[in-house]
Amino acid sequence: MQTALERADVALDLGTATARLHVASRLRPLSRPSRIWRDGRERRALAGGVVVDVEAATTVVADLLGHVRGRWRRPHVLACLPTDATAAEREALIEALLRAGAGAVQLAPEPLAAALGAGLDFGTARSRAVVDIGEGVTDCAIVSASGVVASAALRVGLDDLREAIREWIAQTLEVHITPGEAERTLRDVGVLARREQGRDLVVAGRPRRGVGPVLIRVDRTAIRNALEPLADRIAEHVRRFVAAVPPEQQDALRESGLALTGGGALLYGMPERLVGELGLTVERVGDPLGAVIEGAHRLRRSRGR
Repeated sequence: MQTALERADVALDLGTATARLHVASRLRPLSRPSRIWRDGRERRALAGGVVVDVEAATTVVADLLGHVRGRWRRPHVLACLPTDATAAEREALIEALLRAGAGAVQLAPEPLAAALGAGLDFGTARSRAVVDIGEGVTDCAIVSASGVVASAALRVGLDDLREAIREWIAQTLEVHITPGEAERTLRDVGVLARREQGRDLVVAGRPRRGVGPVLIRVDRTAIRNALEPLADRIAEHVRRFVAAVPPEQQDALRESGLALTGGGALLYGMPERLVGELGLTVERVGDPLGAVIEGAHRLRRSRGR
């Protein structure tokens, strides 16, 4: 494993849904889905923000490294992972990266990368609070120029919200919908009632019985009710984290509020819901999806200086 003083060649955000890789010579990161097909079925490399299939993760990372390996025979990789990752989960990530062709691996906490990628100012001694709602994990942290001061992660994210929609439609309407259709539905419904909440949503799917595909009308309020338990868990997790922030950090938290990153930041109503839960300012950063890889890219450049 790479030492803290060595400078990485490549930055990697190996996410539950999407893997992103950044090098100095590119203006934008490379990306690809964090899954592979083997023997006619899909294999997901990650769940809950951590590697659960080393072989699949190796294939995903090797594909990305293949685009930059001409510059380095075995590049040094700086990779991000949740703050609650266990020793075994960290080792699984390192193993996958080394098998994929990395010469050395350096690990960084995702909220720290997200904060740097969001452009939060660490020029003063004041800390900032970051909530990163990703595909498989909601990761909260207080970060400063010295690193992560406090953190708490919950293995619930967008993937769980989409699955809740699919399960509700399958059980209630006996129609199976694709993850893509569940994603579209989730973005339409969000986690807060809209003014047009009474209007039905049309969803395409495959009926459990009979000939398909079919178009069905789904009540938005019913979908939101199916999402409510998970949305409540996310909001309650953030509330408990804020309540547990050390007293010396409370003034900074009240002054600067929370920075919201990850795909969950783009859900309709999520910032407003957290404001209502916490009584704090919640700011959605400029590029919630790209914050982690951009921050990892900046960390990659800064290590060793």
